[in-house]
Amino acid sequence: MNPIQPPPPLHPDEPLSERLERAGHPLNTRCGGRGLCSGCEVELLHGPSATTTTARACRLRSADLPADFLGLRIPLASSRDVSLHGVTSFQLHPALAAGPSPTHRVGLGLALDIGTTTIAAALWDSATGRLLAESSRANAQRRHGDDVVTRIGFAVDRPDGLALLRAALLRETLAPLLEELCARADRPPSAITRAVAAGNPAMLHTLAGAPLSGLATFPFRPAFLGARTLAPAEHGLSALTCPLCLLPGLGPFVGADISAGALACGLLAEPGPALLIDFGTNGEILLKHAGGFLATATAAGPAFEGGRLSCGAAAGRGVVSHLERQDHRWRLVLVPGSDPDAPATGLSGAACIDLLAHGRREGWLSDFGRLDSRHPVVTRAADGALRVSLTDSLHVTEPDIAELLQAKAAIAAGALTLLELAGLRPADLRALHVAGGFGFHLDPDHALAVGLFPPLPPERIHLVGNSSLGGASLLLLPEHAPALDALFAQTTIIELNQTATFADHFTDCLGL
Repeated sequence: MNPIQPPPPLHPDEPLSERLERAGHPLNTRCGGRGLCSGCEVELLHGPSATTTTARACRLRSADLPADFLGLRIPLASSRDVSLHGVTSFQLHPALAAGPSPTHRVGLGLALDIGTTTIAAALWDSATGRLLAESSRANAQRRHGDDVVTRIGFAVDRPDGLALLRAALLRETLAPLLEELCARADRPPSAITRAVAAGNPAMLHTLAGAPLSGLATFPFRPAFLGARTLAPAEHGLSALTCPLCLLPGLGPFVGADISAGALACGLLAEPGPALLIDFGTNGEILLKHAGGFLATATAAGPAFEGGRLSCGAAAGRGVVSHLERQDHRWRLVLVPGSDPDAPATGLSGAACIDLLAHGRREGWLSDFGRLDSRHPVVTRAADGALRVSLTDSLHVTEPDIAELLQAKAAIAAGALTLLELAGLRPADLRALHVAGGFGFHLDPDHALAVGLFPPLPPERIHLVGNSSLGGASLLLLPEHAPALDALFAQTTIIELNQTATFADHFTDCLGL
């Protein structure tokens, strides 16, 4: 890792993090650059012997650099990945995959999944029903915070916060993604005649330029939840000449992504009880039971997508998607399409779940996520901290494990709370649909082993990929829209922080 020389500052108070961003070295400013996390820590080299000290780049001005400053290094955990990543694959319920004949339609259809971490898109030929192109891109809003709550705070606390979030989403993410899709399909953007977007309410509010203040404090009152159509002049994408339809959400933090997903995976049509968990920074859970639907959202954070982990990364090329143990040795399985001869660049959240399961089975990881220093697989870093080294450059630390257990507990406790409110046991579930990029790479047996899912026979677990993008694609055909009416009419939103038993379930689920 060679030292980097940041460009000259634009003004005396410009933070080092912004200087590095201009130079093409964006940092993981997951707290919105408020100095509340260690995501943008860099190593400063200074003095004749190139002494190294660490500093938070968002709080470091030019005047604060050492007088004998030589350059800096960016640790892997502090580098914000801006390459294409995220899962665009999805599985439609067989009864929906056939769908009505689209032969009477013309033009192209654009489906968007506006995720907190990743934006995914699919471009369809409306006349033939053929998928022309699909792609995904990191949501550039991440530099203003890596979760929904932080971004809402950013929009509310700064006069220009919403404008900055909207510019990052539209100009830096959606505009180049649309350009790439059309180039791949060799079709002009003007050929798109229908566009549909799914996402959580905070993301769709940002897309519409609606105020986020109603999502900042309880009782949450979003500016809108129903379907909304943005005219070309309103949606801010100059290349897109047709209106953009925002799909309706269910509650303040239970958005159109899970309602679209419920359509795509068949939850709306199949008999219950059944559960849909859409893994993401904002984890959303939907339970179908005899009395209708219960829905909730839980702050899982970005750990499942590799965020806040020492060597974590979103599941893209070069990243480890699975960890296997053979004869007490690690075998790293990379995301499909990776160069098998190149070294792995990071660990996906799904691979970290594999590690937890192997650790419990082999006994070097306790029920509470502590590593056994006596076991050969556990080593000590230079600072004495315990960790598990997978390669010379990839490892998992005890703080990483704690971060994963927090995320696991949030999802597991949310699911158990909904089941309890419906008077159901986990064994009553006929199906568990697992959506999201994290879920697409997940090993269900390992997820069950660490308590991420309610205890179920593995054959009842269905990995459905990006069901939000799948549902948005289906809803390019207006005849699918009525299928959502019963969902909206029969859904009760559960606020977990207002539900007494959630805290108990969360504490219980922190263990392995």
